[in-house]
Formats: sequence, C-alpha cells, structure tokens
Amino acid sequence: MYSYEQVISFDNQPMGDPSGHDAMGTIKKKKSIKSDSSVELKGPMEVDGSVKSMGAVTFNGDFAVRDRIEAYGNIDLNGNLTCSGKLKSFGNVKINGSALCEDKVKIFGKLKVNGTLEVQGAIEVWGALTINGCLKCKSLTAYASLTTVGDQSWYEVEETETVHGAKLIQRNDW
Repeated sequence: MYSYEQVISFDNQPMGDPSGHDAMGTIKKKKSIKSDSSVELKGPMEVDGSVKSMGAVTFNGDFAVRDRIEAYGNIDLNGNLTCSGKLKSFGNVKINGSALCEDKVKIFGKLKVNGTLEVQGAIEVWGALTINGCLKCKSLTAYASLTTVGDQSWYEVEETETVHGAKLIQRNDW
C-alpha cells in the first residue's frame, strides 16, 4: 500500500447519491476501495488505487481503476471498465458492456463476455469461457471449454493460445 493512499471501506456503506455523481454532478473519485464482504459500486467513478473485496464486486456504470482489481467472489460489470493493473477473481466474471485490462487477468471461475473484453496481457480462465461479442488478448489459456455465441462473436489472440477443453460455436438460429 502506498504511503499516500487512503483506503475507503464499504463495510459501513456511506450515504450518497446512488447515481455515482456528487452534489456538483461530477465523477466520484476514490483512492482505494477495500471491503471484508461483497460490494456494489455505482459509477461513474475513478479509483486511483485498487479495488479489493473478500466477497463479490459489482460495477454498475463507468469505471477507471488505476491499480488492480481483486475479488474472492464473483465480479459483475454492467457498463464500462478500464483497469490499469491486474484483475483477479476467485469466482465467476460476467461482463455486460466493455472492459479494457492493461495487465494480466486470472479467473478461477467462469468468464462470460456479453460485449467486449480487451486484455493487453495474458488471460487465464479455469472455468468455461463464453463469448457473446468479442475478446482480444495477448495470450489465452483456457482450462475448460471456449464457446462463441452466434456468427458475430469472435476472439483474437496475438501470441499463444491454449484451450484444454472443447472449442464450440453456439448458433442462434435453433
């Protein structure tokens, strides 16, 4: 932890506007967010440090996180996210919108992409990977199946791709 960093804890939920705007209508800014339980965040929000939860993390809205995101539960994104550090989840990750991760991504559960996920580093997924949209990464390791949904879904790997399970295409015209 940096010496200047102030940790914002969501264990005792602060009062505020749930829209993510303060009284002046600007974007909320936090140093870091740490919780001993699950946390639901409402954007737009900029986090100068990291987001860490001993439970699940839900992002609703637009977010910029300058350090890492770590959750011991699921991560749900409903909106847009830019993460400059690593993203790590011991649960499942569901992306409804778009996410840009500038470092490594490690997911011990399933990954469902309904939109766009770009990882500028390596991505490692232990559970099933389902893409309904697009996924772009430098390297991909999937220990279970990889499924693209529909003819408009795709993924692109710049360097190495390792899929230990089946590669499936799920058609929408049943």
